[in-house]
Amino acid sequence: MAIVLPFRGIRYNVKRAGDMAHLIAPPYDVVDDGERDRLVSINPYNIFSLELPKAKSCGIHKVDRYTCAKTEFEDWLSREILVQEDHPAIYPYDISFSTPDGRFCRKGFVALIRIEDWENRVIRPHEQTFNKVTEDRFRLLKATKAQFSQIFVLYRHNPDIARILAESQREEIYAIKDEAGNTHRFWKITGQDNLRSLQEGLSESVLYIADGHHRYATAMRYREEMQNLYGKGPSRPYDYLMAYLVDAEDPGQIVLPVHRILTLPEAPDLKAVESAASRIFEVETISGREDLGPGQLCAVLSRRLANCPERRGLGVVFGGSKGAQIWWLKAVNQNGSFPCSDPAMSRLDVILLQEAVIKGILQLNPQDLEAEGAIKYTVDLAGASEALGERDLLFVLRPTPVEQVLEIADRGLIMPHKSTYFYPKILTGMVINSIDRNRKSGQ
Repeated sequence: MAIVLPFRGIRYNVKRAGDMAHLIAPPYDVVDDGERDRLVSINPYNIFSLELPKAKSCGIHKVDRYTCAKTEFEDWLSREILVQEDHPAIYPYDISFSTPDGRFCRKGFVALIRIEDWENRVIRPHEQTFNKVTEDRFRLLKATKAQFSQIFVLYRHNPDIARILAESQREEIYAIKDEAGNTHRFWKITGQDNLRSLQEGLSESVLYIADGHHRYATAMRYREEMQNLYGKGPSRPYDYLMAYLVDAEDPGQIVLPVHRILTLPEAPDLKAVESAASRIFEVETISGREDLGPGQLCAVLSRRLANCPERRGLGVVFGGSKGAQIWWLKAVNQNGSFPCSDPAMSRLDVILLQEAVIKGILQLNPQDLEAEGAIKYTVDLAGASEALGERDLLFVLRPTPVEQVLEIADRGLIMPHKSTYFYPKILTGMVINSIDRNRKSGQ
């Protein structure tokens, strides 16, 4: 059974820390060092000083950046830059945003979820993780004993939870507009009856990780280390992880495609690539491409793919102004002419790309590409197409529907890295969970 708990969150004291809009940040894994430094330069209390610490920021020589984050965190608490709630709460969190298809609002809430081993099937992943990433997050968690950001979790449609959230008395904490123009509204609910009803309503649910697989794997590792030290027993604060929970059928649930840029060892021979592709694909060359800019060309590919949902296909943009094509999987291959052990996996565009194109046509190893930095991921088609070099191939994919994500997770399968991009991203810094302080307070 899933256990979802309220908690005594730690939040910014804006009277001392400054404008909340300058304290929050995007998730750590969608920014580079330059963006991190820009946000911290605007306000040194920005959450990235803790989530993406740098050793020099704390002014102590020969101390690693994780220890610096710990020092900074404790200092901010002592000076009441950060303050902890007096009572446990759950935190409704809505994001209003626009896309070319209209205006949307995704509704969710932040709470703690009990960490479960994968084999229990209570919490289910859909993407693979990498040890290099989990090591960094583990060292930060071990040093600070705090969770500065939430993982993103889905649960199957539950009208009782929607009713409880809608009817519960709540106190608004923040209303923030981010740099993309999205409005983030954050409340807290502390009523004991409401919190109890919420816990009971989700107790039979399966939880699906939409975003945050590395942070979940990190929390599992930290829990195991703590259990080795203190033994297993009644639930302890390190048995829980802060999460943003959303109904999978929420109308504001938007998944964007994550496109791939492959940098080949040498500029590809267009005729040779097209010839190899034609063995399993019908190759459609985009006409009139000479009159289109790179961004417009990608827009044409995306529309063409979206208008033919019944056909399996991928868009391909060749670097060096060599044009663009759509590769439609031939009818005889629709059930999978490439190695794939499960029909649910064979329906994914990312699997079609990985197995039929990268491994098949291009004769490359996806793991080697990843290790060498020869594959990049983007949701910004226009920007990616503008930057293509002679050795680059840009593959344009369609989004993976939410139901397909849940199906993959239910079947115990794992998608390739960065198969989904849930939009918009939740902000880091809205609330913090301190494992150490909850342990000392007996929560």
